[in-house]
Amino acid sequence: MSVDVMSGLRDLKDCMYNQELPGLDPEAIKEQQAELAGFKKELEKARELVGECRQIGHDLSNVCGQSGAIEIQKQMEDLSHMTDEVNDKIRDRGDELRGAFQHADHFKKLVDSINSWLPQAEHQLALMKQPSPDPNTLQRQIEELKICG
Repeated sequence: MSVDVMSGLRDLKDCMYNQELPGLDPEAIKEQQAELAGFKKELEKARELVGECRQIGHDLSNVCGQSGAIEIQKQMEDLSHMTDEVNDKIRDRGDELRGAFQHADHFKKLVDSINSWLPQAEHQLALMKQPSPDPNTLQRQIEELKICG
């Protein structure tokens, strides 16, 4: 049983290491977060199986000799280490996706802000007079822009 659990944990670990970089837009990142939630569920199932393995290992340790108990203890430690590695990778991936989502959302808001500002600025520029070739008039036009801007 512990071999099957270890194999499942290795597969989960491999899946975590093969994840694509966080997406560039919030929607893609949300999909990746949903996929990560699936990995978390798989890890919880694996933890239950690790708990069962520990119980079986404890029972076997009481029945077998010292050398068998040492081998069982080693396998239980390997399972614990693998579970911790997968848990750490899932936690790191969650942090990475949260950070990427915040940046992507901030970027999207900035782009939306620029897209709403740009037409207004274009309209204001279209209504402006041509710059004057006379330096005094040009200086006045610059001052007017400073006041209006």
